Amino acid sequence: MRQTMPNPVKIGSTYYLRLHVPRDVVELARGKSAPVHVAEHTSFPKMTSHVKVSLRTKDRGEARRRFSEVLSDLEERWDALRQGTVKLSHRQTLALAGEVRSDFIRFLDENPGEVAMWDDVALADAQAVTGTANPLAVPTPHTRERDMEKRFGGLVDAALSRRALEVDEASRRKLIEQVAAAMQDVSRINIAKAQGDYSESDETTRYPEFNSPREPAKRSVEAEPRTTLSDTIAREVERRASGQQSKPLPDKSVDKYQKVARNFVAFRGNELVATITAREADKWQQYLLASGKLSNSSVRQRLQNLRSIVEWARKQSFGELFPQGNPLDLVQLTERNGVSSEDRTLRMDEAKSILQAARLEGKPELRWLPWLCAYSGARVEEVAQLTPSDFFQYEGDWFYRMTTKGGKSLKNAYGIRRVPVDPLLIEEGLMRFTASHQSRHKERLFVKRAGQNVSDWVRNTVGLDRDELAPNHGWRHLFEDVAMSAGVSDSAKTYITGRATGRSAESYGKSDVMLPGLAREIRKVPSLLQARHSTSAER
Repeated sequence: MRQTMPNPVKIGSTYYLRLHVPRDVVELARGKSAPVHVAEHTSFPKMTSHVKVSLRTKDRGEARRRFSEVLSDLEERWDALRQGTVKLSHRQTLALAGEVRSDFIRFLDENPGEVAMWDDVALADAQAVTGTANPLAVPTPHTRERDMEKRFGGLVDAALSRRALEVDEASRRKLIEQVAAAMQDVSRINIAKAQGDYSESDETTRYPEFNSPREPAKRSVEAEPRTTLSDTIAREVERRASGQQSKPLPDKSVDKYQKVARNFVAFRGNELVATITAREADKWQQYLLASGKLSNSSVRQRLQNLRSIVEWARKQSFGELFPQGNPLDLVQLTERNGVSSEDRTLRMDEAKSILQAARLEGKPELRWLPWLCAYSGARVEEVAQLTPSDFFQYEGDWFYRMTTKGGKSLKNAYGIRRVPVDPLLIEEGLMRFTASHQSRHKERLFVKRAGQNVSDWVRNTVGLDRDELAPNHGWRHLFEDVAMSAGVSDSAKTYITGRATGRSAESYGKSDVMLPGLAREIRKVPSLLQARHSTSAER
C-alpha cells in the first residue's frame, strides 16, 4: 500500500504539524529541541516519539505551505542526529559565539533596558566564569564547570540547535567558554546604549562567518522522478479521503482528471510528471483547438485540470518537483467569449414552462428538482442529494439540511446550511412526496444522474433550446433576482443560496433560533406561475 503523504492536522481552529519522529533517530531525538521557522516566528519544540508544531494559521492552503517549510527544518535536525556528533574548529566555535552576541545586541537595539539590569547580568556572568555563583561554595574546577553550564548552557544549546548541530563534549566546552566571553561584550555595549551611547552596534570584525562542519544531508522526502500522472491522481484521492471528517474527491471529478491525464499522455506518449514542460502543454492546447472538436472553453478547462494535477505532484513532493514553480503557469490559456449572467438566467416565461411541465411528470427528479431549485436558488447537484431524513420541522415551518454527511458533497463550506421550504412547495405536495419515502429515510430521493436528466428534459421535452441558457443553474440567478425584487434581506438570500460571498450571512442558520427568520424571508418570494397580491403576513 502506498504511504500517505503527511499533511497538516486541524486542532481546534488552528492547523498543526504533528508527526512521528523517524524510528532511526527517535531515541537520539528524545528530549531535544528542534528549531523551526513558522512565518516570522522561530520556536524550539521538544521531541519525544512525536513532534508537534503550531503552524499559526487557520487557512488550509497557507498551512500546507508552512508545513513544508517546518518539515524541512525538522529533516535538517534529524539528518544532524543521523550523522552523529561533529568536532568544531576554533573558527567555527568563535563564529557561533559571535551569533549569540549579535542576537542579544541586535534584538535589544531599540530598547536595551536599564543599566542596573545589565550590571546584574554582568555580575552573574562573572560569578559563573569564576565558579562563585554560590557564595557559600569553595571555588573549584568542578564548581566553575557547573556554574558555566548552568549560566551559558542554554545559550549554547540554542546556537547549536539553530544550526542543527550535534557536537562532541570537547567542542561544547570550548563553545561555552567563547559564549561567556561574548556575553561580557553584550553587557558592556548594552550598558553604553542604556546610557545614551550608541557608538557601538552588533557590527564587528572580531567574529568570523560560520561555515558548517559538514555538508547538508539529502532530505528523506524527495521528488520521485518516476511519478506518473496516474500516481499523482491516486495520491490526491487517498489524501482527500483520509480522516474522520474527510471530504473525498467526487467520483465524477476523479473521472475528469483521469480522462485529461489519458488524453495528454496519448498526445505526448509519456506519463512521467517530471518531464512535462510548458511548451509541450501549449502544443497540446493548440492541437485540441486545431481539431475543432472542443470549444475554447472546454480546451481551457482541460489545461486547467492538467495544471491542477501537476500542482498536486509539486505539493506531494513538498516542492522538490518543479521547485521554480508549476511549469503550466506559463501557458497562456485560450481566450473565450463569455456568456453573461443575464443570458444564462431563466426568463420568466421559461420558468413558467418548466414548472408547469414538471407538474405532469412522474419521475421524481423531473417533478421536484425544478421546483426545489426555483424556490431556493440551490445548485441542482445539492438538492439532488436530499434524503427524507434531511427534512425537518421547526415551530411549524419545514426545512431541509444541506450537509456533507452521508457521503454528500457541497461546493464549499458555505453550502452547509438549512433551507426553509417555501409554502408553495408544500401546496404542490412536496412533503407528501418525502413522507412516502420515509421507510427508506436515508436513501436519496433522486437518482444519481438526476441533474443531467433534468437538463436533457428541459432541452428536449420542454423544448427550451436557447444556446446560452443554463437549464439548471439558471434557477440560481433567477431566484436571486426575484428575491431581491421581493425585498428578501441580502444576508438571508446569501445564506439560502449557499453563496461564498456576503459577510452578514454568518448571522443566519447558526442556531435553531434563527430558523423562523429564514422562514419569514422565504415567504416574501412570490409565485413564479402567477403574481401574488396577498401580503407575507396573510400567507
